[in-house]
Amino acid sequence: MNYMRWVVSVILFIGLFCNYMLRIHLDFAITQMVGNSTDHSKSIIQYNWSPFEKSWVLSSYFYGYILLQIPGGRLAERFGTRNVLGISMLGSVAVSYLLPVLASLSPWAVVAARIIQGLFLSPTYPSIPPLFVKWTPLHERSKFVSFSYSGANLGPVITFPLCGLIMDSAGWQMVFYTTASISLVWCIFWFVFVSESPETNRWISEEELDYIMKNRDQGAATRVNEESKEPPLLKIVLEMLKNPKVWVIIAYDFAFCWGLYAFLVMGPTFIDTIATHGDENKYTQNGLLTMMPFLAQLFCCQIFGVVSDLIIAKGWVSRINAQKIFASLTLIPSAVAPIAMGFLTASPLYCVLVITVGFAFAGATGCGGIQNIMLMAPNRSGTFLGISNGFGNLAGALTPMVANWLIDPHTGLDPITGWRVFFAAATVLNVLSAALFLLFAGDRQQKFDTIMTNTQQRNEDYSMDCTNNKPLLLQI
Repeated sequence: MNYMRWVVSVILFIGLFCNYMLRIHLDFAITQMVGNSTDHSKSIIQYNWSPFEKSWVLSSYFYGYILLQIPGGRLAERFGTRNVLGISMLGSVAVSYLLPVLASLSPWAVVAARIIQGLFLSPTYPSIPPLFVKWTPLHERSKFVSFSYSGANLGPVITFPLCGLIMDSAGWQMVFYTTASISLVWCIFWFVFVSESPETNRWISEEELDYIMKNRDQGAATRVNEESKEPPLLKIVLEMLKNPKVWVIIAYDFAFCWGLYAFLVMGPTFIDTIATHGDENKYTQNGLLTMMPFLAQLFCCQIFGVVSDLIIAKGWVSRINAQKIFASLTLIPSAVAPIAMGFLTASPLYCVLVITVGFAFAGATGCGGIQNIMLMAPNRSGTFLGISNGFGNLAGALTPMVANWLIDPHTGLDPITGWRVFFAAATVLNVLSAALFLLFAGDRQQKFDTIMTNTQQRNEDYSMDCTNNKPLLLQI
């Protein structure tokens, strides 16, 4: 038996790494782009953008990113993850190549381009769960999901130091050309080696194909019968939004994303303002400090994935209880770290170490909230994740605006106090969403996952009650 499913996972891992490079390269490059001088020896041009313009440049990506979350997930369910993710990455690569030219025109040209780039990358995460349910044996899913998604954690680990080195040696323009070129190479590998399902993959062995088909989630791997038509997307979305358990996931995603983007988007600016000293290799220092939390998250998510599969396989905890444990590990330590960091700004090393510990535990999210989405909606996991990720990424649009407002001298707060208030908001959101998940997370397939429009009334749906891991007949 070969391991083509893990080749797919590795390519997806690298794809999410590239995805994050294209998402965050500007967040770091802007620390050199914005200023009031020109270094002719390195051909470094700086722009005198106002704090207001800078905050719009940083947040604009998310205005596009939230728009196609739901349609993106639905497109993947209908046309496949391979097509949706591949095309979205190609479009984003093209925008990245254009950013240096657009920056020379106006900050608002960059805002428009980043909105378009956000639109291209918007389907990324909602498009992936349909691929997971087709390619993963159920008992390997936590490892598969955790490893694949951890490519996103590698993004900041490599991108921030890489950007620092490029900016210290060649200037910020090369940041965009380098990251776009790496991502373009990935697109070629994606279309050559990855197929939508193991059944259509040219590289897989018969033995591995048989193994996957026998051990994957049968309810998730098969669609409704051929006479059934899919209902309109709006009907599915409305049914999901009527379900309180969907709002539990939305709250979880929003809190997680607020804490993530608080450091991902504003981290380089925070480090540049408070923690780096001197001009020599300033951007390399910033990159190394900013990447530490994401490096910890990258390693720990692998450990959490193995542990989650182990404790479920051994019968030590049920699947839903494992999800609650890892969701708590994701949110609670991450709630303590931001507020502690706000009071350690006098010691940059301690400041970064504290947030690194918090981010290490955030690596458990692949075994918590994401798993719960696939539990409740194996057939429509892409649409579900699109809804939750859309609401969650509102945090990405809000964090730069809120942070720049709080640290602006005109608010009456000194910058240190402003940063403390900003990070404290992450603490409050994490605690509240952790409590909601523990009390109200869904433990079985939901009714909205079985809606069809055929004239024959379906009264029963075979699903899985994950409080005891036994089959359950749902009445719908």
